[in-house]
Amino acid sequence: MNTDPSQPAQNVPPLGIYIHIPFCQSKCHYCAFVSGPARSEEAIDRYVQAIQRHLVLDAAHCASREIHSVFLGGGTPSSIGAERLDSILQTLQTHFQLGSGAEITVEVNPESTSPAFFAQLRQAGVNRVSMGAQSFSPEILHRLGRIHSVEAIATCVRDARVAGMDSVSLDLIFGIPGQTLADWRNTLQRALETPIDHLSAYGLSYEEGTRFHHWLQTGAVTAVLEETFCAMYDETQTYLRQRGWVQYEISNWCKPGKECRHNLLYWNRDEYLALGVSGYGMYNNRLYGLIPDQARYVTALEHLAPHGGSPFPIPGLLQENRGLSAEEMASDRMIFGLRKCQGVSRRWFLKRTGYDPHARWALAIEELQQAGMLVVEADRIRLAESAFLLSNEVFEKFLD
Repeated sequence: MNTDPSQPAQNVPPLGIYIHIPFCQSKCHYCAFVSGPARSEEAIDRYVQAIQRHLVLDAAHCASREIHSVFLGGGTPSSIGAERLDSILQTLQTHFQLGSGAEITVEVNPESTSPAFFAQLRQAGVNRVSMGAQSFSPEILHRLGRIHSVEAIATCVRDARVAGMDSVSLDLIFGIPGQTLADWRNTLQRALETPIDHLSAYGLSYEEGTRFHHWLQTGAVTAVLEETFCAMYDETQTYLRQRGWVQYEISNWCKPGKECRHNLLYWNRDEYLALGVSGYGMYNNRLYGLIPDQARYVTALEHLAPHGGSPFPIPGLLQENRGLSAEEMASDRMIFGLRKCQGVSRRWFLKRTGYDPHARWALAIEELQQAGMLVVEADRIRLAESAFLLSNEVFEKFLD
């Protein structure tokens, strides 16, 4: 049996499902995802029904594949309530083959959860929770536009554990204007005082269309110094390593054996279906993106018969749909694979793509190795730890 969670089991291609829930109680100041408060309860119900119809249509083409992971993200999936999430999962379980021990993750925010909420999700088959905590500083939470309290984070984690969730993850953000290294150290300490086993830490990015982007452009905020940003990242690595946590990807840490299977599916560039507005999927060497317009998405699915033999992916839902050549897939797998701290296995890469990375990118690998940004071992190529925050410079070398 394959016990390495970063590699797929032999002869069983993993397949994941991502479902986008675009609703949340309020829009955070840094968020660039397609999300926002619902217009009405009826709008939520129609969207959920559209997701269920989409599942049935996709299952007609993919039902023979075993599902290794399911991820309901957003937005804030917990904001639509356990009943609706349960109904989506029931439809999925009816029409797809869930693998034994499949990972089923739901993203939550503390303000829209309760012990009863988690109990119902656990009964519905959810075994992993990813929580948007972002900070353990009341001032920083306010600056980010978060509406939960620091105390609610610990309560939420505890409730998830009491309900029997196998894994609980926290999302945190560093590099926020006005945030100090001491603030960040306190957040890391408070996070590990809760019974979590996975942590994602992301540097704040000023995405176009967000309040933070507008504030930066108008001078209302000043980005933290690069030196401070790097010190916060270094502190994360040091603090977690000293406490026995494992960094398995540039922005992700966990207790040993608690890697997120769905994340690894992305970084290995295995196949995954996308449902919901703005979702991106990859299937049969095609990358496809769904329309970001909620009304169009719902209306299109309401006019499709559940067993109407619609092609996959459904044309009326597509914003992007392009085939990837063997060369593009190889570059994709190399770039995403290098996000993992263990890097890319030469044998695995050759088997999956037909390319030997040392042959295809010989000059780039030699150049990056001499620059101290890439480490080349017997069967593995990986980023040097000192290059984690410079990863985009490395990835560019593997686009050709």
